[in-house]
Amino acid sequence: MISQFIDQTEATILRFSLSLLKEIELKIIKKQMISQHQAIKYAKQQIDLFVKQMHFRQALIAVYRSELYIYISRKLALVFEKYRVFKCV
Repeated sequence: MISQFIDQTEATILRFSLSLLKEIELKIIKKQMISQHQAIKYAKQQIDLFVKQMHFRQALIAVYRSELYIYISRKLALVFEKYRVFKCV
């Protein structure tokens, strides 16, 4: 199991990021989100809520928020390309 190699915090962050990506992809498939802007805004809101409930120091929260956003935005780019999601310019 992967849990043997990482601690509980990293496992929680990994589960959150994967579930958020699946949730956004499902919303795109169901046409509940029709633009990249909507998906990115939703992802940012969910990331903010997630890191705030972790009760860490502000510096650590900033690092987790940044890393989660980078990871999720890279994965979302693939989802946007796959489903040809509308992009506002």
